[in-house]
Amino acid sequence: MSVIRQLVEEKTLKILDLLLKNKQKHFHLSEISNKSKIPIASTFRIINKLVSLKIVDVTIIGKMKIYRISKNKETIDLDSNLNKK
Repeated sequence: MSVIRQLVEEKTLKILDLLLKNKQKHFHLSEISNKSKIPIASTFRIINKLVSLKIVDVTIIGKMKIYRISKNKETIDLDSNLNKK
């Protein structure tokens, strides 16, 4: 198990795993919450933190926000580090 998995909160890891496994897919907040089995309020807090860190991109369509993992060096490194054995 990678050291980073031991340092990062379990709920954050579940959300990151979901987004990293579906890099091309856009998710609505409730869909992230349902698929990761994390309460919507916690999902909202974690997603906002990931957006501020530029790990997750947010797209606003009307009143709806959709999220997707960012395509940058940091997320590539993060994916690599999270999946180390």
